[in-house]
Amino acid sequence: MKTGMVMSLYPIRTKILEAGDDLTSIIIKEINEQNLTLEDGDIIIIASKAVARIEGRMVRLNDVKPSKEAYKIAKETQLEPEFVELVIKESQIVYGGVYRALLTLKNNILQANAGIDSSNVPKGYAILLPKNSTKSAHKIRNQIYQKTGHKVGIIIADSRTHPLRLGNTGFALGVAGIKPVVDERGKKDLYGNTLKITRRAVADNLACAAEILMGEGNEQIPVVIIKGAPVETTEEYIDELQMIISRNQCMYFGTLFK
Repeated sequence: MKTGMVMSLYPIRTKILEAGDDLTSIIIKEINEQNLTLEDGDIIIIASKAVARIEGRMVRLNDVKPSKEAYKIAKETQLEPEFVELVIKESQIVYGGVYRALLTLKNNILQANAGIDSSNVPKGYAILLPKNSTKSAHKIRNQIYQKTGHKVGIIIADSRTHPLRLGNTGFALGVAGIKPVVDERGKKDLYGNTLKITRRAVADNLACAAEILMGEGNEQIPVVIIKGAPVETTEEYIDELQMIISRNQCMYFGTLFK
């Protein structure tokens, strides 16, 4: 980041979103009502659960029939068998679990409970991840351009934990309009040493910054606008694979899951 550069974040409150809502129009309306203006290069961070809600991704747990495996895992982790069954169905792999959490591989990402959540939904329900966060990010970006004429960046963000670290941080599920990762390999540090493995997760870092304002409870802030972010914009289609490291190169996966 250049000296003197300022990055500003603005929380955007919305109504409680429902299936079928026009999320783009709601975002633009709330931005205008909160006396903000969109500009080229702004980044809009959107909570994944906001996208999932308008897609109708809430599931009533009473409609889920648990398997024997789900009952077994539920007993070990003190999760509801119906919830566990959803996790099993939504996961590529379930590695195991601890109290109230299962370590899963979902969309080639290690996540708790395959990203399924039972918070900020009515009692007796759970909410899944969006169907395709990448497509959603590009769709919303295109709609905003059509409605406002501004080229912005979009990040569909969720939260996750990190190995042996307490608490959740934000990360990007889907990105449009910005380069999500900056490759620093080959650059020099302060002492002239060549960086060998460093790549900066720009989209994840921005999601983390927005997470501070979004919160995890009843804040009702599913959107954050970031202005002045030092990012590289792009018109290319950003696929989620551009943010994923291969298993054999991943320090955690390559070491612990051989």
